[in-house]
Amino acid sequence: MALYDPKISDDVRPPLVTVYITNHNYGRFLEQAIESILNQTMQDFELIIIDDGSTDNSQKIIERYTQHAKVLTVFQMKKGLNVSNNIALRQARGKYIMRLDADDFLDEHALMVLSDVLERDDQVGLVFPDYYLVNESGEVKEVVRRHDFKQVTLLDQPAHGACTMIQRECLLALGGYDESFSCQDGYDLWIRFIEHYQVQNVNLPLFYYRQHRKSLTRNEERILETRAQIIKKHAARNGGHLKTLAIIPARGRSLDPGSLALRPLGGHALIDWTLQSALQSSRISDVLVTTPDEEIL
Repeated sequence: MALYDPKISDDVRPPLVTVYITNHNYGRFLEQAIESILNQTMQDFELIIIDDGSTDNSQKIIERYTQHAKVLTVFQMKKGLNVSNNIALRQARGKYIMRLDADDFLDEHALMVLSDVLERDDQVGLVFPDYYLVNESGEVKEVVRRHDFKQVTLLDQPAHGACTMIQRECLLALGGYDESFSCQDGYDLWIRFIEHYQVQNVNLPLFYYRQHRKSLTRNEERILETRAQIIKKHAARNGGHLKTLAIIPARGRSLDPGSLALRPLGGHALIDWTLQSALQSSRISDVLVTTPDEEIL
């Protein structure tokens, strides 16, 4: 059952940004995620917290915020990420909308910086930042830098599904999130979004992306299979069949003495096995080998 408690009437000016948290059994991280939003330097926002059928202590944590003037809460039976995304989209009143996963948290300036980009250029429909990769305890292990699309025109690196701020009207025009996919919501939205709207990267790390044992991103097989399904559906939606060019780069021993491309394996060179597997794939239409090495050629 959903409990939605709007505390701001419709005749009051809506907030600039809607941030929403989707949570399923991340009670041990949830308070940090919520507080990272409430403590933003830019306070023109609303926060929607969606608990997706948690069985841990999440509900008790969320109930502490039900009376907060900026917070709206939804408690529901488990419906999955993309259904929850669309619930948030329907409830949102902000000009811009952004999801924060319950196990991640924001830099205190994130909303200010990202909304400022969208406010300055209404041609940009989606903006996303670099981020910190942190461990289960929240300790920073790495800074992840994304392509700056003012410098790189190939939009081959999709925005992260969370901590990406989007013009809500653009998202509505695309029909929201595809509920037939249970993960990779950011990738599906990305390949639909860039056909119609401009996107931009902010070259600042503005959120903390936590990796731990239950992280969805650790399930690589599921992620890759879902991406393949998304690409196939996207191709069919555009009236074509999926055609893939496989590019096999091989430096060779002339540039890299440690190159393994020509190492024998089972009576063939290693690169022969790579070529054979590419040629036998039903989803690959052409294969291109690039090398400066005469021996490989």
